[in-house]
Amino acid sequence: MVPTFDKFLFPVLSVLKDGQEHSLRSIMDDMARVFSLSEADVAERVSSGSETKLHNRTQWATTYLGKAGLLHRPKRGVNMITSEGKRLMDSGITEITPKYLGEHYPSFAVFAYGYKDKNSQDNTTTDEQAKTPSEVMDEAFSEINATLASDLLDHVKTQSPKFFEQLVVKLLVAMGYGGSLDNAGVVTQISHDDGIDGIIKEDKLGLDSIYIQAKRYTTGSVQKTDIQKFIGALTEQGASKGVFITTASFSSGAIETSKKASGVKIVLIDGDMLTKLMIENNIGVSTRQTYEIKRIDTDFFNEE
Repeated sequence: MVPTFDKFLFPVLSVLKDGQEHSLRSIMDDMARVFSLSEADVAERVSSGSETKLHNRTQWATTYLGKAGLLHRPKRGVNMITSEGKRLMDSGITEITPKYLGEHYPSFAVFAYGYKDKNSQDNTTTDEQAKTPSEVMDEAFSEINATLASDLLDHVKTQSPKFFEQLVVKLLVAMGYGGSLDNAGVVTQISHDDGIDGIIKEDKLGLDSIYIQAKRYTTGSVQKTDIQKFIGALTEQGASKGVFITTASFSSGAIETSKKASGVKIVLIDGDMLTKLMIENNIGVSTRQTYEIKRIDTDFFNEE
């Protein structure tokens, strides 16, 4: 497991104690050895998936130490300890935390808290100091989306079954199936069949079709018998692909039955997955606010 961000500050500065130039890549390799990280640990990514935790935490550690004046970058991508950094390491210190940096280095306090006084970070919890700024944003984003997903599912459950079927069509079209609402074909009831709610084209040309079962449940879960009926209906129609979408969950028996279906491929989408897909494809939601996270464009500074 990759240690929390605050645990990187001291070992990163320790690596630079030799006074030599160190690339971020080499410091990352040093941190992997210092913390005895396995290949799986090194590959572990932050919640957004944008980068590895090792890269994220090493990079932010160099940023924090740089803002405190303990290291500097003599050239792009290279880190080197400063005289102040050497003095700190020679003092016998064995731990460096964001709180320590804020209390002893005004330049860091201004960067991290917006104030020069050492008490400016008193309201920052130990847990918050253990995370990089990007990790804090990622977790806040995940929490907001989790709340949104819960509220979204509650709204869907209050709608009519017909509305739910139309929602399913809009979602599948947004995901790339059927081409557009005009030619995808509305999910229409197939008479005298209790296993299929409708059919939608798999692609714009209609080379194949996906058979759909859409169940809006406010309580309970989809059972094994429901999946068996769906499989039977697919077989009767000569279909090879089916999607069972519900606002509820699937019982273990239902899941196992779908996996063992012979001759047909069945995808199960429960309430949690449904809302995740709706959010990803902007169905039933709108963007309230956008934050752009930018970084230095190194190519710009390499132009001749």
